[in-house]
Formats: sequence, structure tokens, C-alpha cells
Amino acid sequence: MANKIKHLVWYTLTLTSILCHTLYAQSVKFYLQTDREKVEVGETFMLEAVLENADATNIQMPDLKSFKVVQGPSTSSSITIINGKRSASVSYRYMLLAVSKGIYSIGPASVRINSKEIKSNIIRLNVVDASKVKAYNGLDDNNQTMIRMEVSEEKAYIGQQIVVSYVLYTRQNLESYQLLNEPKFDSFYAVPLNDFKEQPQRKTLNGKEYHRQVLKKVILFPQKVGNYNFGPVNVTLDIPVDNGRSSFFFRDVKKEQTKTNSLRIDVKPLPVPAPESFSGGVGDFTMRTTIQKNTVTTDESVIIRMLVEGNGDSKIVQAPQWSKIPGLESYEPSTIRDETFDKGDKIKMIKEFEYILVPNKDTVYNLSPEFSYFSTLTGKYETITSGPMRLNVVKGSGKSLPSTKQDTIQLSPMAEDLNPIDYQSAPFFGSSRYFGIVGGIFCLTLLGIFYKKRKQEKAELAGRIAQSSIQIALKNLERASHYKSEHNAVAFYEELSFALTGYIQKKFEIPNINLSIQSVSDSLRSSQIADDLVEEYGAIMNKCELARFAGKYEDMEGLYDRATRFIMKTEGL
Repeated sequence: MANKIKHLVWYTLTLTSILCHTLYAQSVKFYLQTDREKVEVGETFMLEAVLENADATNIQMPDLKSFKVVQGPSTSSSITIINGKRSASVSYRYMLLAVSKGIYSIGPASVRINSKEIKSNIIRLNVVDASKVKAYNGLDDNNQTMIRMEVSEEKAYIGQQIVVSYVLYTRQNLESYQLLNEPKFDSFYAVPLNDFKEQPQRKTLNGKEYHRQVLKKVILFPQKVGNYNFGPVNVTLDIPVDNGRSSFFFRDVKKEQTKTNSLRIDVKPLPVPAPESFSGGVGDFTMRTTIQKNTVTTDESVIIRMLVEGNGDSKIVQAPQWSKIPGLESYEPSTIRDETFDKGDKIKMIKEFEYILVPNKDTVYNLSPEFSYFSTLTGKYETITSGPMRLNVVKGSGKSLPSTKQDTIQLSPMAEDLNPIDYQSAPFFGSSRYFGIVGGIFCLTLLGIFYKKRKQEKAELAGRIAQSSIQIALKNLERASHYKSEHNAVAFYEELSFALTGYIQKKFEIPNINLSIQSVSDSLRSSQIADDLVEEYGAIMNKCELARFAGKYEDMEGLYDRATRFIMKTEGL
């Protein structure tokens, strides 16, 4: 019996240790979030501080003096286990009342864990004037319920995130509702928002108090400039009827028909000119960069990654182009992470870009990457600068570079003099002829040395470019193979396309502006590449294009082998 108890205690302690290790192995996260980023004066909103994968009771909330605390703080905790991974979170929630109009920055909050202070993000909240009463005409004593379409922005820019809310205002009980003809939102990229947290409220309209509840949210991203009208939407309401026949299980209802208002959205173009580092992002963004290592040799490449987070349209946010840095060869950046998720009443995006630089001289660089976006809060372009990041480049051994044969300069034989000199009357040594010949030989020797040095430098540069181009191609192929094993077709075809085009671009020095399939094929032909290889490149790229933009996925394994053979054959030329 005693042995059984000992074994039970041992198993319990082991299990507890494993669970604790699993919990703390997860990264600790601490952040602020809100259910809305835009509210009206007099409305309430939720502010929540969330701590994940850590235990703490000393959370310090930010200064909230610009708002009135209506409720809170209330605390909640949760534990989840997904695929054997355990995570836990604790949250502090407040209900705040917006008092005055303005753009407010809330945060950061702070928490101390094991003598280390962690700070949260900062939230920006836009408080606007309360809606005017005339916007709610149509309510009377005989029509006590209405459903409205409310839009976060009636005037917006291309790529700006717009929230359309279906909002119920009622002074009576409702059993259910049906939206009969929702708009298609042509010229907009529309995404239903499924996981939003907006608390019920009471709102006074036309001198009467109504219960307000958001029924549905749709996120819109404008794709074209213009004026657009949507709606109205026809709605059927099921209203309970107390006629004495209803019971706990069955309730009589009557159906009423109503319709929403119409929406008008004006989409404007972005102002010009845009900064050189403009990424296409419209909204509110943050950016940070990391460098793989700070000291490299001229035989190595440098990897810099840029992580961008924000609320813009992920499809149009691209890696910003960097200005050319003398002594650093740059490659077309690749996207290694692209995620979107619901947060509050917005869709958030995370994109991570990878830049590969190849130094060709030993020196010290101070790199300050930039990311520019158009801010919908300030109405102008904003630029985020990261760094400076110090990069120390030392001269490499040169062993990784292909060897080049030393060219020899052969001097042509001197012509015989048809009029020999009488050496007895005019000695050759010390004569003007002697000095002329010696000076000519000296000048030709200097020219030969200069010529050889130039040839050697060009050969070394060509070798470095060729070597780095195949290295980058192999890295992209490795990532493509990883995505293939994960059955991530979208990322696979994108990475395979980067592998081929990036390799050819660097090997044959094709500029970025000429990277269409046809222009690359023409460049290959002008570089005396065999027609069958050129046709193979076009065939592979066409399949990648069909997959990326038309969703036509074929044999990934076979296409991967074809791309690998193409690069190896081209490299062997």
C-alpha cells in the first residue's frame, strides 16, 4: 500500500512538473485590447489587459483619466490545451465611457514577473461626435424596432479598413431576425467579422431609450476610387405574442417586415507623392527589424527580417524597397510570414519580410530600414525607422569564390630598325633611344599590371554574384520544400517563383523593372541560354502564376524537381 502511495505521489509530481514546464515554455504575452477603435461621445467600450502564460497579480493599468470608468475591473482566467500544448491567460476588464471628442492613446500597461517589468502595447482610440437625431428618423410609437447599417467611415481611401455594422435598436422583445438581401459590396474586398465582442448598450433616440445590440459586422477594403451606394437590406422580425397560448416550449410570434437604411461610401485616391519606402499600407502600423548577426565576412550573406503589424489590407502591403547601399548587393525581398486575424472590431495583419544582402567590401555599415504607410488618423504619410543596426564586414578568405586564371600580357616584338646607328660614333647606353625604349617598356608593364588587376576584380565580382545567386536560390528551394511537406500550396508556389526569378535576376543582372515572364525569357535568350531551358522556365513560371492567382494547384513534387533541375542546368552553363 505504501509503495502504491509513493508511486502515485511520484506520478502526480511528474505530471505537475510537465504541465508547469509546458506552461512556461510558452512565450509570455502581455497586451491591451478593446472591442472597438472608434466610439461616439457618450458610448461605452471595453478595455482589457491580457496576460498569457504567466502568473501575476500586480498588473498596473494605464492612466484612464480621459474616460469615465463605468464598470470594473473584473477578472477572468482560462486554460486551454491544443495539440498537447497548454496555455493559460488572465485578463482585467474595464467598461469605459467616452466623455469628449479626440484621438486618445491608451497605454502601456505594465506587469512585473520575476523582478522583470513587462509593458504592453499602446492602443489608439478615436472618439467622434455623437450621431445626430435626424439620422434616426422613422422611429415612432408604432414602429419600435429598426435595424441600421452603420459604417465606421463614410469617406475613405483605397486600402483603408472600413467596418460596416448591422445594429439593432428596439424597445420590445424579439424572437429572431433574418437579413433577406445583403449587399455584394462590389469594388470592395469584403470579409465577415465572426469573433467580435461588443456589449449591449442603452441609447436615447428621438427622446426615447432603446436597447442597442450589434448583430453582425463586415470588414470592407476599397479597391477602386468612386462613390458607392449599398442597401437597403430587407429584414424580417419575429416578435413574440402573448395571447395566452404560449408555453415554455412553444411561443407564438408575429412577423414584421422592415428594411435598413442605405449606405454611401466615397473612396478617394491616396495623395501624391508617396515616400520612396511606401509599402502600400493604409491604416495604423508598427514595424521592427532584426539582423541575423552583426559581424560577417565578404564570403557571407546578411539576412535582415522586417516584421510589420497593422490593420491595413494585407494583400497590398509589400516589402518596402531600400535605397542602394554602396558595397552591398541586395536581392528582391521575400515574404516569409503572412497572417490575418480578428481582434476587437478590426482585422489585424502580420507580415514578415526577409532581405538578403551580400557585402563585397570590408567596412562598417549603420543600417536604418524604413517602413512608410498612410495613416488614416493623421491623414498623411508616416515613416517608421528601425535601428540603426551596426553591421561589421571583415575581409573573407576568398576560398568560397571560384578561382580565376591569371591572364598574361604578351608584348608584341619590336620592329627592326631599318637605319642602324653607328654605335661607335653614338653609344646606345645613355642615349635618347635607350631611354625611350626603357620608358616604353616601363609604361607597357604598368598597363599590363593594371589590365590584369581589372580582369581579376571583374572575375571575382562575377564569381561572388554567381555564388550568392545559387546560395539564395537554394535557400528559397529549401523553404519551398518545407512548405511542400506542410501541404501549404500557396506559400510553396510563391517561394518556388522567388527561387527561379531571383536566381536568374542576380545571375544575369536583370533589373527589377523587367521581371515579367516574357522579359526574363528574352534576357535569357540574349544571354545565349538554350531554347529548351528558356521554354522550361516559362512553363514552370506559368504553373506558379496559375497556382498563386487562379488557385490551380498541380503536382508540387514534380514541379519542385523541375525547378531544381532548371537551376542546376543553368548553373552548369
